[in-house]
Amino acid sequence: MFVVTGAPGAGKSTVVPELLRLGAGGLVVMDMDELLDHEGRLLGVKINEQAAAPLWPAYNLVWLRITELVRRSGIPVLLLGPLTPSQLPEGRWLHLDCPDDVRRTRLSARGWSAEEIEDAIHDAVELRMVVPRSVHGDGTPEDSAREILAWVKE
Repeated sequence: MFVVTGAPGAGKSTVVPELLRLGAGGLVVMDMDELLDHEGRLLGVKINEQAAAPLWPAYNLVWLRITELVRRSGIPVLLLGPLTPSQLPEGRWLHLDCPDDVRRTRLSARGWSAEEIEDAIHDAVELRMVVPRSVHGDGTPEDSAREILAWVKE
């Protein structure tokens, strides 16, 4: 299993179509946001809000189980999500990152509050410490996808 992590605004969801377009090399590509509806809910719960933090470990376990179902057939998985290795201690890890000013611009365009954006910046700082190998998501999504696929092939 390959895990690409990144704080909100790094470009994880944006890079998925490019990974698929480039032919992800036999990987099943999954974005943790894909189970959520357009308002960020799963089973009526808004998972992507701080108030749902007590549910995040269970959500991570759901994703671990989904990846296990695929991997038992021998097909490798590339999972993209805002995780840390302590939350999902499997696989090889890569950090999709971008400069903080780019993240602020992207999240502002999504309508995030200043407090939510600063939380995302804090998450990015933490991820830089725990997942030192990174790809920068401030170029084109295609460039990021190519770098991710090169990392997978190593």
